[in-house]
Parts: sequence; structure tokens; C-alpha cells
Amino acid sequence: MNPNMPVYYKCNMKKYEHILVYIVCGILMSVVAWLFYHIIWVSVIVGFAAAVYLEKIYAQSTVKKRQKDLRLQFKDFLESMSVAVRAGNVEAQAVKSALKDLKISYSGRADIVKEVENIIQQYEKGGIELKVLFEDFANRSGLDDIHSFAAIYSVIEGRSDRFGDILVQTQEIIGDKIEIEQEIMTTIASAKSETTTMLIMPVIIVVAMSAMGGGLLDALFTTRVGHVAATAALAIFAVSYVIAVKASDIKV
Repeated sequence: MNPNMPVYYKCNMKKYEHILVYIVCGILMSVVAWLFYHIIWVSVIVGFAAAVYLEKIYAQSTVKKRQKDLRLQFKDFLESMSVAVRAGNVEAQAVKSALKDLKISYSGRADIVKEVENIIQQYEKGGIELKVLFEDFANRSGLDDIHSFAAIYSVIEGRSDRFGDILVQTQEIIGDKIEIEQEIMTTIASAKSETTTMLIMPVIIVVAMSAMGGGLLDALFTTRVGHVAATAALAIFAVSYVIAVKASDIKV
């Protein structure tokens, strides 16, 4: 096995990327907090405390995006492989043929291209069975679809003349799941945009009222009751954001 291959269900961001995202989120949240408190040290503490959670959310989003892209790429891999099998190629030759097709559709840096290249290299030079390599890929992907394919392949490798049909069926199942997921995301897109607007509007209102002058928000910035109200408002925003993120995370 190649220890240099990535694990897709874990965050692959570099340490400096985590730090950079944390700093950017901390600055942005500090600015938002300052709009409600007008106390620099409190705003910095609140902003960088919130940035801890936001950085984790961002890191998780990169994992989900990479897995989503990998699943789409794997679907194309199965499609190319099934065409090659139907043309009379054995499994190993079908994998090579699929790699040629993938290089036309994707760049050499695409995850699926690197994975298929690794499979071919380990099979030809390392003498490792394809079913073992597919299982390793599945375990690192963290995707149920690839796990299912690897499990099926380990059972039928060299034993079934219906391998091409099984590839097509697996590809169709993945395609149906992707289509359903896209329909769900389209359905909730308007709700997500409304939620984002509701979270942003109070900040815009505070900025607008502060710009008007006349001491409209002096009580918010200078009194204990005002600070309590500001804290409650920020807490509501935070809870609303967490709920919105969890509600929109729908698995198919």
C-alpha cells in the first residue's frame, strides 16, 4: 500500500491553512462583535472564540466537498470501466482504459486520477490484487458507494461474466443518489439564502443606525443592560447559525 495516498474522510488542510482560516474568521467575528459592543478587548475575545468553531466548520466543509467531488469522479470511473469491460477487456485492462478516459475529463491533479494511477502501479509493480487495492481506496474514501463497489468486486473478481452489468448497476445507483441529493439541495437553497439574509440583516441594521448618529444606540454600547442585550443577540445569531448548518447537512 502507498502510505502517501490521502485519507478523504479526514481534513487534509495544512497546519498553516488552519491558522490562516482561524485568523481570518477571528478578525471578521471581532469586527461583528465590535459593532455590538464597541469595546475592543471584548470584541477580540468574542471574535476569536467564535473563530474556533468557524474554523472547524470550514475544515469539515472542505472534507465534504472533496468527498462529494470524489464520488462524482468515481461515478465517471465506473462508467468508463464498464464500457471497457463490455468491449472485452479484463478487469485490469479495463482499469487502464478508464484511466485514459479520466485523464481526458480531469486534470492529472484530480483525486480519482491519482487513485487509479496508484491502483495500476500497485497492481503491476507491487503484485497486489485489485480487490485489495479497491478495499484500501474505499477505506480511505469514507464513502459508502465506494465501499459497496469494493465489497461486490471482492466477491465477483474473476468469478462472474456479469461484471459489466454490475458496474452499470452500481453506477446507476450512485447517479440516482447524486440526483436526489441535488434535488434536495435545490429545494433547500431558497431556505438557506433566507437564513443567511436573516443572520446578516441585524448587523446591517446596527451599522446603519450607528452611522445615522444622534446617539440612537448609545444605550447598547455604554450600559450594562445594553451589553447584556448585545450578548443575547450574538448568542441567538450563533445558535441560529449552528441550527441552519445542521439542518442543511442532509445525507442521502
